[in-house]
Amino acid sequence: MAMVRTRRGGDGVLNLPRTATGVDQFFHAVRARRPRRAPGLPVEPPWSGEFVVTDATGPRVTLQEFGYASRELGRAHGTVDDTALVGPFRVLTAEGLDRLAEVCDRLEPAAGSSGFIATRRLRGADLVSPFINNMIRDRSFLLTCSRIAGVPLIPHPLRLPTAQINYFEGRGGRPEIVRWHRDGMDYVFTVQLSDGDAYEGGSFTYFQGRTGEFDDVTEGDPRIREADCRARGATLFLHGSRIFHAVTPVTRGRRVTLVISLFCPYFARRDSNTFWHLAGDDGILATVPSWLRLKWPVRDPAMDFSMRAGSPVVTWEDLRTR
Repeated sequence: MAMVRTRRGGDGVLNLPRTATGVDQFFHAVRARRPRRAPGLPVEPPWSGEFVVTDATGPRVTLQEFGYASRELGRAHGTVDDTALVGPFRVLTAEGLDRLAEVCDRLEPAAGSSGFIATRRLRGADLVSPFINNMIRDRSFLLTCSRIAGVPLIPHPLRLPTAQINYFEGRGGRPEIVRWHRDGMDYVFTVQLSDGDAYEGGSFTYFQGRTGEFDDVTEGDPRIREADCRARGATLFLHGSRIFHAVTPVTRGRRVTLVISLFCPYFARRDSNTFWHLAGDDGILATVPSWLRLKWPVRDPAMDFSMRAGSPVVTWEDLRTR
């Protein structure tokens, strides 16, 4: 599968709204409601490590290809954190994907509306779904994601944004989109749960350039790209904090994705999250406890952050062995 295609003029991609900043972002944080707690599912399919595609791989684009200088990139243990985007690839088997889609469909009634980034979403899905909780804390799953990104990864210690389900449906009224934004998270995996033939619109679009250059982009700029991830099960890795991206309106049918935010404890001091970015989505009161947990001092990053995330430890040595 080809990785990307350039979007050229006339499709109104840049007419999509951008996420609020500054004073507007503050007011979003003040007005945001605490995320709704989804009811626990009475019966869920069991998670199995055999659902993981352990040899997952896909086309890769580097941060330097986005215009970032070598000196701006993180380095640790002889490795440069230079992966900008990988995909499409498959991280789950067909059976695992079916089970995950079933869980996400049943959680949809608990999804809430938001005017900040994603129109309709369920935050903290792993807090109410044992299947998703066990999936993102499965050692095989984390090792596969770590090898894709090139750095050791664990679930993010900020619990609410760790697993988010986005729901889009083409219907009258307000279109369901993801606004132009860059993530607070650095290591983001998006799993496509709907077949691209079942909906129209809903294209994952991004800007292949430095985030500081995005303000000057005009319609038809060849750096506006579309990721080829419409196939059911297609997964995309994105260094979310360094890349402006959006999802165009779904005009027909239904599109569902699971967005998983992971964390590299070895680069904890470089973590890109800001309090107000998180609070704009979840509200101030919901953000404070998670923020304090993230910023609490650690002695051993790999061990301490893994314990906070309820995750197995993943090390640099794990990435070098199979």
